[in-house]
Amino acid sequence: MYVTVDAMRERFGDQELIELTDNREPYQNEINFQKLNAALEEANSEIDGYVQVRYKLPLPIVPPYLVAIGCHIARYHLCAMVVTENDPIKIRYNDAVKTLRAISKGEVALGGTPAGESAPLETSTNNVMLVVGRRDFGGGGW
Repeated sequence: MYVTVDAMRERFGDQELIELTDNREPYQNEINFQKLNAALEEANSEIDGYVQVRYKLPLPIVPPYLVAIGCHIARYHLCAMVVTENDPIKIRYNDAVKTLRAISKGEVALGGTPAGESAPLETSTNNVMLVVGRRDFGGGGW
């Protein structure tokens, strides 16, 4: 999981989350956690869709910028019906999706080893490694 309620509260504050989630009568003047959690689920699954192309899920460590991207995606999903093309929320969402596409193409790294690749074998300095293959000594003298 990338985006949590706590991450959203820290980034946007309770007042903005109330405005984004408590927008139908009867107004309660509190965060509608059902609506917020639905947006978080959408954002987290959207991120998974891009990240799983390159990395094995779940990620062992979630980079902070992936949490920030997720917060902007969740915020967009909370108000997608009322944002215009030039709205900063829409612009941040589009930027987040561009970053996720770059991650899926390998243009932006998350750290760790991408799926399907192996990490280099760590050896100590006094190990001998033999590699079976062609002979690099010419002349047939051996």
